[in-house]
Amino acid sequence: MNTTVDQAQLFRRLRWHLLVNTITELRGGSMVRPLTIVLSSLLVWAFVFAVSYSGLRFMIEEAKIPPDEGIVGLIIGLMFFTLGVALTFSTGLILNGSLFSGPETAFLLAQPLTADRVFAYKFQTAVAFSSWAFLLLGGPVLIAYGIVASAPWWFYAMMPFYFLGFLLVPSSIGGVVALLLVNFIPNQRRTFLAVLVLFGLALGAWWIWGLITEGRRAGQPEEAAAAILNRFSFARSLWLPTAWVTKGLQSAGRGHLGDALFQLTLVWSNGLMLYLLVTWMSTFLYRRGYNRCATGGDLRRKHGGVWIDNILLACLCFVHPSTRQLILKDFRTFRRDPQQWGQVLLFTILLLAYFTNLKRLFIRGLEWPFQNWLSFLNLLAVSLLLCTYTGRFIYPLLSLEGRKFWILGLLPLERDRILWGKFGFSTVGGLLVAVPMVLWSDVMLAMPWEAIVLHALAVFAMTTGLSGLSVGLGACMPNFKETDPSKIAVGFGGTVNLVIGLFYLILVLLFVVGPYHGMMTLVATSDQSPTPFFWLIVALGVALGLLTAIIAVVWPLRDGIRSLRRMEF
Repeated sequence: MNTTVDQAQLFRRLRWHLLVNTITELRGGSMVRPLTIVLSSLLVWAFVFAVSYSGLRFMIEEAKIPPDEGIVGLIIGLMFFTLGVALTFSTGLILNGSLFSGPETAFLLAQPLTADRVFAYKFQTAVAFSSWAFLLLGGPVLIAYGIVASAPWWFYAMMPFYFLGFLLVPSSIGGVVALLLVNFIPNQRRTFLAVLVLFGLALGAWWIWGLITEGRRAGQPEEAAAAILNRFSFARSLWLPTAWVTKGLQSAGRGHLGDALFQLTLVWSNGLMLYLLVTWMSTFLYRRGYNRCATGGDLRRKHGGVWIDNILLACLCFVHPSTRQLILKDFRTFRRDPQQWGQVLLFTILLLAYFTNLKRLFIRGLEWPFQNWLSFLNLLAVSLLLCTYTGRFIYPLLSLEGRKFWILGLLPLERDRILWGKFGFSTVGGLLVAVPMVLWSDVMLAMPWEAIVLHALAVFAMTTGLSGLSVGLGACMPNFKETDPSKIAVGFGGTVNLVIGLFYLILVLLFVVGPYHGMMTLVATSDQSPTPFFWLIVALGVALGLLTAIIAVVWPLRDGIRSLRRMEF
C-alpha cells in the first residue's frame, strides 16, 4: 500500500530530535561550555546596550535631537544595512558549504525527498546559525532606542517580528547567489568569489576616500559631520528594506500603530517573496548544482603554486624549510575555503571602515581622555577578533589532520615541526591582519608614538600567545572523530581554549597598555607631565605582558608536543 509522507512534518521531527539530542548532550556533559556561551553573550549584550543607551541619550537630551529625527533613523538604517550585508555574505558562505558537501547532504539527497524540501531545511539551519550575531548586536540597540524614546509596550512586542521579517531578505539573496554560483561557474566559483571580494574592497575604498575628502573640505565640525552623514543617506532609500524597517520602528516608537503595521507587512511580504523565489529556484538548480560539484567541480584545475604562495614563502625565508612547507600547506587549505577567509575578511572590512571614520566623527568634538580610551576599545575589538580567529580556525587544525595524519607521518620530519608549522601559520596570519588594523586606528585617532608602539607590542603578545594556546591545547585535547571544524571549535576543548584565551587577552591588555592609558588619563585630568615613575610602571607592565606571552607560547606547545609524540595513529 502506497502512503504519502508529509515531508515538511518529517523535517520538523528531524529538527526536534536534533534539538533534544543537543540538550541531552549538554545536560550530560560539562556545563562549562553552555555557561561560557551564555555569560559571554550577556556581556556583549550589556556592553552594546550601555554604549547605545549612552549615545542615544546624549543625542536626545544633550544635543536636543528628537528621536524621530532623520539622523536617528539614519543610524538605525545604517545598522540594519551593515548587518544585512554581513548576513548576506555569511548565509551565502554557510550555504555554499552545507548545500554541496558533507555526509548529511549526501544522505538527504539520496532519499526520496524533493530538492526544495532539502534546500529549505539547510536554508533555515543556515539562517538560524548566522543570525545570532544579528540579534545579539541589533537587539540592545533597539531596546535602548525604545527606552530613550519612551516607546509604548507594543514597540518591544513588534521588534522580533521586524527582525525575523528582515532576516529573510538578505538570507534569500545569499541563497540565490550560492545556487547561481555553483550552477553556472562550478569550476571557477572560488575565483569568482575572490574577484567579487576584491571588487567590494575597491568599491569600499573608493567610497571611504570620498568620505574622507568631503570631511576635509568642511571647515567646521558641524559641516564635516553633515557631509559624512550625507554619505550614509543611501541607507534611507525607499527601495531598500532597511528604510522600511527604520520607518516602521520609528513609527512604533512614536505610537503610530497603523504606519508601523504597514511597514511590517511590507517587510514580511518582500521577505516571503524572496524566500519563495529561492526555494522555487532550488527545485531545478539544487540537484543540478550538487551533481556538477560531485562530478567535476575543481578537479580539472591544477592546484600548483600561485603568486600569493610565493610571497608567503619569500616572507618565511628565515624559517626551517620543513616548517615553511607545513605553513604553506595550512595556508593553502585556508585560502581554498571561502567559508574561513570570507568571515575573517568580512569582520576586518567592517572594523577598517569604522576606524577610517573615527577622525572626523570624534576628534574634533571630544577631549583627550575619551580619545585615549577609544583607542583602547579599538585595540580590544581587534583582540577579540584575534581570539575568535585562533579559536575558530587554528584550534581545530590538528584534529582535522587525524584521519590523514599517516601521510604526514611518512614525511622525513619530527612531529614537533607539525605543531611549530601551525603555530607559525597562526602567528603570521594574525600579525598580517591585526597590526595594520591597530596602526590604522591609532593614526586615525592621532595617537602619540608611544601609544602606537605599546599597541603594536600588545598585538604581538596577543597573537603569539593566542596562537600558542590554540595550537598547544588543540594537540592536548584533539577530537579526531569529528570532521566539521565548527563543531570541534565549540566542543569541550574548544570552549576551554576560548575561556583561557579570553583570560589571557585581559591579562595582556591590563599589563601592556593598561598602565599607560590609566596614567595618561590621570595626567590629562591633573594637568601634570608624566614623571619617570610613570614610565617605570609602564615598562614594568610591558615586561609582565611579554613574560605572560612567553608562558602562553612555551607551556601549551611543550605539553602539546609531548601529547603528540605519545599519540598512535
